[in-house]
Amino acid sequence: MQKITEEELGKEMIERVQTFRDLLARTPVDELEVRERPRVIFRISENTWLEAIVRYLVPPREAGRVKTRLIKKLLAALNTAPDKVMFPAGANR
Repeated sequence: MQKITEEELGKEMIERVQTFRDLLARTPVDELEVRERPRVIFRISENTWLEAIVRYLVPPREAGRVKTRLIKKLLAALNTAPDKVMFPAGANR
């Protein structure tokens, strides 16, 4: 997941992060960490499923398109390993 996200957003995100850091430097916000690369985080939900969270920086107007593009690529990659990744059956998706 990390690899796919970095391939999709990598260089452009690094440029956006630098711009964002420059903007933050002009504000009273202290010690806010802005990562240069997309980040994948896993957490366990209340219903015992493992949730994958992908954090990345994109322009607000592109957020929906980027999210849709990433979901398609990430799901395709996850579906290639059915022995490692299982999705809920039926309407629980």
